[in-house]
Amino acid sequence: MSFLAPLFLAALAALAIPVVLHLAHRERREPIRFPSLAFVRRIPFRTAERRRIRDWILLLLRAAAVALLVTAFARPFFERGTGGAGPLGTAREVVVLLDRSASMGYGDRWSRAVDAARATLRSLGPDDRATLVLFDQAPEVAVPATGDRTRLEGALAAARPGGAVTRLAPAVQLAADLLEQSTLPARSVVLITDFQRTAWDGATEMRLPPGTTQEPVPVGDDTPRNVAVTDVALARSPADGGRVTVTARVANLGPDEVSVRVRLGTNEQTLQESVARVRAGDAAPVRFPPIALPPGATPAWVAIEGDGLAADDRRPFVLRPIPTIPVLLVEPRGAPARETLYLRRALELGRDPVLGVTARTGGFTATDLVGQAVVILSDAAFPAGEAGRALAAFVEGGGGLFRAFGPRAGGTPSAWSASLGSAAGAPADRLSERGGTVGVADYGHPLFAPFRGSRGGDFSAVRVFRYRRLELPDSARVLAWMDDGGPVLGEVRYGGGRALLWGSDLGNVWNDLPLRSVFLPTLHEAVRYLARHHEPPASYPVGHALELSDLGVPPAGELVLEAPDGERTALDAVARRAPVILRQPGVYTLRPLRGGGVGVPVAVAVDATESDLALLDRDAFLAAAAAPPGAGAVAGTSQPGREERERRQRLWWYLAFAAFLALASESVVAALRPRRMNA
Repeated sequence: MSFLAPLFLAALAALAIPVVLHLAHRERREPIRFPSLAFVRRIPFRTAERRRIRDWILLLLRAAAVALLVTAFARPFFERGTGGAGPLGTAREVVVLLDRSASMGYGDRWSRAVDAARATLRSLGPDDRATLVLFDQAPEVAVPATGDRTRLEGALAAARPGGAVTRLAPAVQLAADLLEQSTLPARSVVLITDFQRTAWDGATEMRLPPGTTQEPVPVGDDTPRNVAVTDVALARSPADGGRVTVTARVANLGPDEVSVRVRLGTNEQTLQESVARVRAGDAAPVRFPPIALPPGATPAWVAIEGDGLAADDRRPFVLRPIPTIPVLLVEPRGAPARETLYLRRALELGRDPVLGVTARTGGFTATDLVGQAVVILSDAAFPAGEAGRALAAFVEGGGGLFRAFGPRAGGTPSAWSASLGSAAGAPADRLSERGGTVGVADYGHPLFAPFRGSRGGDFSAVRVFRYRRLELPDSARVLAWMDDGGPVLGEVRYGGGRALLWGSDLGNVWNDLPLRSVFLPTLHEAVRYLARHHEPPASYPVGHALELSDLGVPPAGELVLEAPDGERTALDAVARRAPVILRQPGVYTLRPLRGGGVGVPVAVAVDATESDLALLDRDAFLAAAAAPPGAGAVAGTSQPGREERERRQRLWWYLAFAAFLALASESVVAALRPRRMNA
């Protein structure tokens, strides 16, 4: 035992003062003079030294109270022992962090990790507590703090590696939060992982509490060998009833060049095979010959021969037929063929999705809107009467409208101009200046998605010779401006639908946009945006939060989701509102709970970063997780400081309480003493 304030112990000497005074006291011998002794009886005079203590109990209680209070003020604490078990002062709070990410399935890593975790649990002392945390991209407390080793080992035996990526920082931070709540004198974190390089970005902050001991248990390999299918790209074409070309990316993450057999299949049937030769540390594309697209969503896969990490040897995906977006194209009557050529040809080139165009000249009827997703008024007037009301209702109900205000377009009827915008007035003439330039206001808008980043399109090269200034509602969003400050492209929301307004034509008359490389992708993206077209990806990464609405599932009716391992989860109307976490690699199937029917497949693949088994700088990681300098923690050998150990043990509180009990007992004994003497 040690003391933070040992000088207070000097006050224990005060215990001897009442005892010494008591023992040193003598009877008084002062003579008293009397005038006569006739009436005084003669009694022998006796003297006695007070050499013994008459009331030991009271003296001991009072001395104990003083001694306990003095010791409490000295703030005692137990020094920590070196073993895992021991007295109260060495009881440990242990957090076992066990990596269960996909990379832990490589070779015998998982079995070695489980053995290390089991050895840690079996080394716990009788006063120790442990928390078992399983982690991949997010940590999960499998067993909260307990001293029940049977429960801990049972949860450990049931654990399995999954398919998610590794993220070390969230796991360490969870351990820090758990240890902060502990009152035990010693705290430690046992981190069992392969210390994968991609598991920590070097910037995410994490900090263990002062005095925490780090016990890293690395199970990685210095020179791992792994070949993986890291990506699958699909190129669909409507030719020949629908064909798809599958291109797989095979990465060699080992030290030697390899030759690997690559197979393409659907369900359990192999359709095609190829051989890829991949250099060390490189990747190679494997392109299979086109195959026919199935009539419905069908699970498919690309696989290689098995190696040390089976999770990334097979990459599932879903083949779907090419969807069609129905488009109603309305052109002005009497327009030359050369003015309609560019737009018609651009719409015909829409192949994924296919743009199913229905063309009308001069106008349309309300019946023409049935079954359409987008209406394009290319230099055509907004209709009046019944057709105008039907078009406004079409947009309000969720349809899309694209208007190009060319020479023949005119404005918008007053009944709809305030809601859908217009472009009245004489056109602005920039011909004398050899045309004006267009500036995009916001590349973050979905319309410009094809031009973000390194694929950016050069809209400034477009020359606009004439344009109409847009008159937009206050709620509208301007997407592009002319260099003279006039809005030339805007978006209007009306009810549940969208409308895009372009202040010039699409026929290479007032501008040269149809001749520029940005024309085709911008037009196709505009149609997809207005139609609210969304197609699920061919595969999702493990851990993705899936919104069922992304799959186009009807909102009514109960569903059941079957996981790759066969586990079935019923989804009622309430559960369907929450995202579904895809935790397993493979193919999920979503189908009606009752009545059977064709299921909707959902492919889930291991993230490509998990295939890179190279190791990170372990020392740098442990140093980043350790407590700040001077706080009592050093990576790998940290011990709690004297103040920290005393604070955790709080022995002074127990001593002060014992002193209170001693004083209370002394009061009771002192009160009963006179009665006992008189009895």
